[in-house]
Amino acid sequence: MRFGLALGGGGLKGVAHLGVLRVLEENGLKPDLVVGTSAGSIAAALYGAGLLPAVSSISNLPLLNAFALENHRLTGLPLGLLNGGTIEGMLKRTIGNRRLSEMQPTTAAVTCDLTTGETVIYTGARPVKPLPPDFVIGGDVPAWQAVRASISIPALFAPYRIGSRLLVDGGLTDNVPADIAHYLGAEIIIAVDLGCGISNRNFHHAGEVLLQSLDIISRRNTSLTLRLYADLILEPIKKPVSFWDASQFSNLVNAGMEETRKQLPKIRRLLGH
Repeated sequence: MRFGLALGGGGLKGVAHLGVLRVLEENGLKPDLVVGTSAGSIAAALYGAGLLPAVSSISNLPLLNAFALENHRLTGLPLGLLNGGTIEGMLKRTIGNRRLSEMQPTTAAVTCDLTTGETVIYTGARPVKPLPPDFVIGGDVPAWQAVRASISIPALFAPYRIGSRLLVDGGLTDNVPADIAHYLGAEIIIAVDLGCGISNRNFHHAGEVLLQSLDIISRRNTSLTLRLYADLILEPIKKPVSFWDASQFSNLVNAGMEETRKQLPKIRRLLGH
């Protein structure tokens, strides 16, 4: 029985994924497959690279600080307000040149082709189930490249090119990729949904407005995907979280841990533990 974990997008809220993964690891509940979109792809790559157990404190992970600090580097680029240089450099230094095929467990990052609108899945694995017509396998690439493409929130981060494809945030088409976990062979799928509608009433940053807008747009598709493919949905975010507020790191990790601990009896039953 293959256990797949689908980690959704959500900006800084994605730090909660680290708490989810930590509790699963502590309880010997290791997924065979981790698929991440946007912020979820960062957590998936860290886990696949074996870096998560080494993170004893959230402050030990400068990659996440780079994600929060990127907003200070406005460049006036025509394709995005932020060029993504800070986080791109930190991705390279943190993950190195490991390719997705070298990740354990099987790891996938979800992106969207800005030209064709296709959902492009970067992974070293091959699909077990037929993909829908607008889903394609992008292939095996260095993990940092796939993550950089997956986090390219349209208009905020400049799109990222891999080969002939100009790529943006996978959340445009598949924000919580439980369906992709299914196509890649997962038989039991736990999805981590960072939620829609939970936001500050007062928006102070363009990133907050944009991320909330994209989440609202994708919500119907996400709800259908989760209904069809997820055996269990974890929802760790219970209160508003700012898009860029790095001071929330520890609270978000704790939120992910608390939600997973709460759901442990259901998780164990699903996995036959």
